[in-house]
Amino acid sequence: MTEKLTGKDILLLLLYLPGKTDKKNEPIIGRTRLTKMIYIFNKELKNKFDKLDESTLPDFFAYDYGPFSKDLLDDIQFFVNIDFVIEKVEKIQQTTADYEESEYNYNEEIGFGNVNSMENDPPNLYSYRLAEKGIEFVEENILENISKQQKEYLIKFKRKINTLSLDSILSYVYNKYPNAAENSLIRSDYIAEAGAKND
Repeated sequence: MTEKLTGKDILLLLLYLPGKTDKKNEPIIGRTRLTKMIYIFNKELKNKFDKLDESTLPDFFAYDYGPFSKDLLDDIQFFVNIDFVIEKVEKIQQTTADYEESEYNYNEEIGFGNVNSMENDPPNLYSYRLAEKGIEFVEENILENISKQQKEYLIKFKRKINTLSLDSILSYVYNKYPNAAENSLIRSDYIAEAGAKND
């Protein structure tokens, strides 16, 4: 029996499917990467999923580092709480090559956390992958609701997002959807104002 897909189902599928490593349950590293991945899905891929209930997709708004979704963070937290998703948090030293992958994750959360306690701390790098319970749920309840072609779309999409640098993803999103970047503190790093198109 096929059922409607929800935004939460898409999130679980993207965590479950392989990406650049071709291994199932490849982690998505960085809240910014995950946020922009879901934003791009909403803008460009959702129409390929005929059974998708679009009203269940997370809402986004223009925030300090581009399109941001409190709904998405709530969904992730929900799945962490019920042991479907494993959230790994690492402190990143600013001297490491990984800092580029974490700085926006760190700053993006300030509006929803305790600013004072974070000011002098190194930024955090969050990564997400499914726990065993989440894998079983996807295999038993969600995979049957997408076609082989839809599955391929998601695998190619995850591979692309997990392969690109964070700078490349931000540049793409900011230039293709400049309205979503209108409040960004780093807008000028990615958008040539004269060339901005409308969202």
